[in-house]
Amino acid sequence: MVNLFLLCIATLASAYPACDNSCASAYPDPGPCTGNCWTHDPSMIQRELDGIYFRFSTGYGVNTMVSPSLEGPWVDWGAALPGGSSIQLEGVDSTDIWAPDLHYEDGIYYMYYVVSKLGTQTSEIGVATSTTMEPGTWTDHGVIGLPPNDAYNRIDPNWITIDGKQYLQFGSYWEDLFQVELASPLEVSTANPPHQLAYNASLNHREEASFLFQHGDYYYLLFSGGIAGGYTATYPDPGEEYRIHMCRSTSGTGDFYDKAGTSCLESGGTILLESHDQIYAPGGQGVLNDKALGHVLYYQYYPLAAKEAGGEGDAAYTYGWNELGWEDDWPYVKAT
Repeated sequence: MVNLFLLCIATLASAYPACDNSCASAYPDPGPCTGNCWTHDPSMIQRELDGIYFRFSTGYGVNTMVSPSLEGPWVDWGAALPGGSSIQLEGVDSTDIWAPDLHYEDGIYYMYYVVSKLGTQTSEIGVATSTTMEPGTWTDHGVIGLPPNDAYNRIDPNWITIDGKQYLQFGSYWEDLFQVELASPLEVSTANPPHQLAYNASLNHREEASFLFQHGDYYYLLFSGGIAGGYTATYPDPGEEYRIHMCRSTSGTGDFYDKAGTSCLESGGTILLESHDQIYAPGGQGVLNDKALGHVLYYQYYPLAAKEAGGEGDAAYTYGWNELGWEDDWPYVKAT
């Protein structure tokens, strides 16, 4: 009789190719963090005026942390949208706002965000704007007009500009990761429908949290694979937890491949960072083009000690960051 456990492990291994030049024990620890180091689905940006770091997270009205450096001390500044979103969905708390994504353009900061019911396609992506990112200064513009579709979930937005056009990456589970062109930072273009960037055929298609950025001649698609949340002493099984994957493309709008040459549409995705030492289930990632350090990977993780103790719910999520190095035009996580 086939050992079902071994079969499951083999399926997971084939679905997500292993890292090439390093294994889990070789990953460096995150950079230091002082002050309030809690985060969940983080998005980081430096303010143009003074270089202050802002870290936005899933939570009541979008949690806002600020710091003079990547290391801290991080201070909680409260909610960006304390009154909640103007988006109203049946059975959904409009003050529980997920997965912010920030960018700056022509004197304005744009914050994409999500209102959703967990585990369903009852979701919408909205956008708010501010000139300073200070609490109380955000104007909520509501939905961006992304049409519903059985193929995708409208969560985890990520903005990028490619050849003068603006795009939004999004998606989670179902048929995974998509991209759509924007008519402006506030609304989706109706000229072209969303198209698929990545898909994993195994299990229930555990891919989400896409983040696209450019370095040199390539666009790099990062995403989280595996199970997020629900961390207790016994769940999820080893190897099924969150980890960060990558593929790259020369166009940024399709044809993403991993280091082994496997298409991201065919379960490809080389591991960039996974569990190691006390750093359990890193994911929900983004990349900050730091004014001094260059590309910095930031992410959430769950301290292994908290998992082994039975889990502490969302309160245990912790901010991690590392500089990225480059080898053969592929990023790797550097020791800080």
